[in-house]
Formats: sequence, C-alpha cells, structure tokens
Amino acid sequence: MSDMEQTTYHADHDTASGRQTESGASTTAAERLGGPSATDEGGAQATGTAAASNGHANAALIAPDRAESYRGRWNALKGEFVDEPRSAVRGANELVGEVLDELEELFRRQRDEIEHGLASDETSTEDLRQALGNYGSFFDRLLSF
Repeated sequence: MSDMEQTTYHADHDTASGRQTESGASTTAAERLGGPSATDEGGAQATGTAAASNGHANAALIAPDRAESYRGRWNALKGEFVDEPRSAVRGANELVGEVLDELEELFRRQRDEIEHGLASDETSTEDLRQALGNYGSFFDRLLSF
C-alpha cells in the first residue's frame, strides 16, 4: 500500500460503530446517507419511503420499530449460537435476507416515485431536468453504501 493509500485508509476507515473521518469523529451509515444518528433526538421518529429529492433525505432507511425488531432477532440469534451454532447462522442468513428484501423494496419505491409522471411525451424539459437531478441524488445515495 502506498503512503497516499495508507493515509487515506487511516483517515477514513470503517469502525465497529461506523466510519471514522479525518477529524476522528465516527459516523454511522445513516449519518453518511444524510439520516439521523443513533444519538439524535429526532432520530427515533424518522422513516424512509421517498427519494432524497422528495424531502426524505434525512429519513432512516428502515422504520425505527422495524429496526428494533430486527435488532431483537439478531440478539436472540447471537444467544442461540452457543447451543445451536448452525441454526443461528441459518437464522442470521434469513434475517439479513429479510433486511435486504426490505431495502430493495424501499429503493424500488423511491425509483418509481422519480419515474412517476415521466412516461408522457408531453413532459416538460423542466420536469425532466428535475427528474435527472432526483436520479442523481438517488444514485449518490445508492453508491454511498
């Protein structure tokens, strides 16, 4: 690894709680996506259903109640590992699959929201310009993972 790569790696590396920036501050995935941190007072009230351009850039990807349910199941699987490691790993695979399915559906809905109303040949250039900007924001959000 070159000196430049090492500097970049050390300045911006993933930690157990999120990503550490050059300033040494840790950020979570939600914060990097423009969402609330786990310590934000309003964080527990956010849900994510629309594209960033539709005013939901700060929304959590998964509703807090769903996230709490997933966390509870994850904690149960970790406890199950002691007595039934294979079963716990199978359960973890299923749980991760459910979360991925939920995220896939969320992103498909967001894309559909951007597409809505663009099918007409009479769509104005301004509407198309806004749609392209919305796609750009959505694209950046997808790549931020």
